[in-house]
Amino acid sequence: MIRWLVFIHILSALTFFLAHGTSAAMAFQIRKEKDIERIKAMLDLSGTTMILMFISFLVLGISGLILPFLFHFWNTGWVWLSIVLMLVVFFYMAFMNERAYKKLRKLVGLPYRAGNKELPAEPPASQEEIQAHIRSINVTLLVIIGFVIPAFVAWLMTFKPF
Repeated sequence: MIRWLVFIHILSALTFFLAHGTSAAMAFQIRKEKDIERIKAMLDLSGTTMILMFISFLVLGISGLILPFLFHFWNTGWVWLSIVLMLVVFFYMAFMNERAYKKLRKLVGLPYRAGNKELPAEPPASQEEIQAHIRSINVTLLVIIGFVIPAFVAWLMTFKPF
């Protein structure tokens, strides 16, 4: 059973990164885009994988919390550091999505969410306002938070340094 749980944990991580790849590609490509219709299409494409992304992240988290019980790792620092770091990633990405991409959906005239409420599309903002908002999104920080920290957590799980 433990091998299956480890397999599910790894598979859910792979599934998460595969599903989240559309959002990562969108974050980079949208910075080069000027056409509002193409920006809308990229935002919509990114949104199509959100359910799979959240389900796989939930399975990843649950399996990641069960495995230390089975392996008796709760007294190790790397497990706790991994949990804290993944929580940092989760909350930062949720904050970034709220501040950057949900706002961008509103600016380009797409339906958007505010908190848990689905709101209808509004008339698009000016091209200058849209481009200024896109330029304000810190993609470098997204890469650090969204890739470097999970890579470090994978290193912690593999090498168990403390």
